[in-house]
Amino acid sequence: MQEAVIVLGGGIVGLALARELRLRGQAVELFEARHCGAGATNAATGVLRPPPHRRTPFFQLRQRGWEQWPGLATQLRQETGIDVGYRVCGGIDIRDVTERDPQRACDQLRHTDGEVRILSASQLQELLPSMQREPTAGLFIEQEATVDPRALIEALRESCLQSGVRIHEQLGPIGIEPRGDDGIDLVGQLPHDFCVSAERQVVLAAGWESTNALRDLPPAPLPLDPVRGEAIALDIPAPDHIVTFDARQEAIEDAAGNRSRFSWIPAPNGKSWLGNSVGTDQQEDPPSPEPTAMGLEQLLVAAQSMFGAEVRDRVTDHWAGIRPKAMRHGGPLLGRWPGRPQLWIATGHYRTGLLVGPTTASMVVDAMLGGAQIPEPFSIPEGSK
Repeated sequence: MQEAVIVLGGGIVGLALARELRLRGQAVELFEARHCGAGATNAATGVLRPPPHRRTPFFQLRQRGWEQWPGLATQLRQETGIDVGYRVCGGIDIRDVTERDPQRACDQLRHTDGEVRILSASQLQELLPSMQREPTAGLFIEQEATVDPRALIEALRESCLQSGVRIHEQLGPIGIEPRGDDGIDLVGQLPHDFCVSAERQVVLAAGWESTNALRDLPPAPLPLDPVRGEAIALDIPAPDHIVTFDARQEAIEDAAGNRSRFSWIPAPNGKSWLGNSVGTDQQEDPPSPEPTAMGLEQLLVAAQSMFGAEVRDRVTDHWAGIRPKAMRHGGPLLGRWPGRPQLWIATGHYRTGLLVGPTTASMVVDAMLGGAQIPEPFSIPEGSK
């Protein structure tokens, strides 16, 4: 009897891995500490963007993810009957740098597929009637899309179950410990009579919690940091496009500009979501995925800059999640764990999990089953961070 591959983690990446392994004829069991989608998906607002160029392996991976998404959405709907909300809606960029020099911003996207054009102030006012700020210029970028993260988790989970993946949820934390010179053991609240044989393959796709799972396995620690993301839902009619804008705040140091960047997003229910590019700093150990008062205030200040002071009374929901950020250049952490040939890693997707999670699942499974090479920039460092 074929031993099941074990996937640790029930987020976008873990479910996509389990589905891909099952499609390739592998028996699969998925272990999730809480419930599927409880990790970084809780911070997601469903934005999908292709890269501005394709000169690095990570940007090439993002382009592949963008190109594969239409087919994935169709396949999941056919398999499960669930519409994941994939829609190419286009985007409007009114960041400060774009307003200062829209032609330069347009030129920087000249290699992007689809239309990119400059929008005047009057065109922006016509496209965004709910907006109260007065931008001078912006860009329309045709190739941007949205997906419903919660529907995606539901569809991936249902696809896995229908194909025969055994999913175990609410298990609590699971650790990976060394056994002998090159083996591993799983420790925690595991299914009855479970054991890891020398032949059983294990894939760790537990997002930011992957660091804790590998705490006792050299060459840990994994170069991975938790980054909080937060979002709010607004009782404001959704824009037709994703709107990216800056809302600088005096209390936040933001030399790179990421912490002042926000997105106003058409939500699945016809209302609006508003999320940040990078959320509040982590003070807890372990970090908490719960929304914070500070995060809410930052989002409200950003919303006020777009819609005026009364927007504080139009917040209908507030949520947060922890994104896994790989603390080295190159993209996510993918591949075999050094010195433990049966253990594979797929984490560190940070803000690109929705876009490239399913694509990295295919890449890892190609390596596991067929010996395909994973690009070196994604490899697991053999020393500590």
